[in-house]
Amino acid sequence: MVILTYSIGEFSKIVGLSEHTLRFYEKEGLIKVNRDDNNVRIYSDENKLWIESLLHLKNTGMSLKDMKQFAMWGHIGDETMEERLTLLKNHRKKVVEELEKIRQSLEHLDNKINFYENELGDCFS
Repeated sequence: MVILTYSIGEFSKIVGLSEHTLRFYEKEGLIKVNRDDNNVRIYSDENKLWIESLLHLKNTGMSLKDMKQFAMWGHIGDETMEERLTLLKNHRKKVVEELEKIRQSLEHLDNKINFYENELGDCFS
């Protein structure tokens, strides 16, 4: 089995994050990156999957603090699965609550649009 590896520049283009952001993620412990004999970062497809997972968490509004905690537990291993599950379930509750707020705001917006469309329609009758 061939394991593909990438330089930081190549990896940056693949995942759509700047090199600066990748270095920041590494510094913050969000991602572990292997290095070659010259201490140059070597990214893998495993890093790609991990970054994609982190970006989904970020896109759902997970705090950096919680992302760091999740990553730390992930790096520790299987003995932290229960903690990770609890963190994800708690975060999911927050996401569902936020979705409901957005749904209600969208409904309000649709009602306003309908009102103005009806009002403007009456003017042209």
